[in-house]
Amino acid sequence: MAASVHPSPDLTVVIPTRDRPDKLGAAVESLLGQLGKGDALVVIDSASRVPVAERVGEHERLRVLRLDVPGTSRARNAGLAAASTAIVAFVDDDVVAAPSWSSEIREAFEDPEVGFLTGRAIADRDVKLPVSAVVGEQRQRFDPAGDPSRLGGGVNMAFRRAALEQIGGFDGGMGPATVLRAAEDHDVFWRLLRAGWSGFYEPSILVTHRQWRTTGEAIRRQYAYGVGAGALAVKMIRCHDPRGWRMLRTRLWNDGVAMSGRNLLSGYQSGSAGAALKSVGVIVGAARASRKRLTNDRFAG
Repeated sequence: MAASVHPSPDLTVVIPTRDRPDKLGAAVESLLGQLGKGDALVVIDSASRVPVAERVGEHERLRVLRLDVPGTSRARNAGLAAASTAIVAFVDDDVVAAPSWSSEIREAFEDPEVGFLTGRAIADRDVKLPVSAVVGEQRQRFDPAGDPSRLGGGVNMAFRRAALEQIGGFDGGMGPATVLRAAEDHDVFWRLLRAGWSGFYEPSILVTHRQWRTTGEAIRRQYAYGVGAGALAVKMIRCHDPRGWRMLRTRLWNDGVAMSGRNLLSGYQSGSAGAALKSVGVIVGAARASRKRLTNDRFAG
């Protein structure tokens, strides 16, 4: 008897963007050719000074939605609300998706055990301090008892829409354009794992992340990552997840102070400065999160 054939799931791709039209065009172009009849590409203009609709072309599968209040989590939630497909994927506006990107996502979600995925992100050039590079070459499963930040992030991720809707989407009180600055992606992984969903890092889901920041900007970005990491650790502690204490120590010492010292001894000065600034950010983020109102597992937006 012939094996049954399951149709590939339809896909909505969401790109949040703000004031980076020169980078957005390449991301859109790399994705439009991969979309099938039931797919969609939704660009969320997160209160750009010049509306994005004036900067991107027209396409039957492309929608541009504008928000009047900036925020990456708000933008992603708007994209989720606009989606009607079984799968919703998110990429940053400064990536270029590999030609097989969408087909790899569809194939991975044919496994009913998969609730969410992260993919690989390679740098387009060598820089002193890469930003948003995810380079592991082995497929891995997220450990429900492990660290939700170790297997990728918001630069390249995809979800079953039902899973993301179940937990209420992204925490609007976290991420860029909030006082907690970052880690909204790692937070959503943590909340999905808490809800019983399984996640995987799949390196065949590949994007190229353009390294457009200066070294100074990349170093300052580490501070934002630290703020988000400290905030997530404190959120976990306040939600009675004991891993939060371990993550706070790891971010502050292993990924911060100790790494700064190791990098300095090896002559990697930009890495040392970035790690030191990250440790400062962890302290700031932890302090801010300890004071911020928390309802269930979400901060006030």
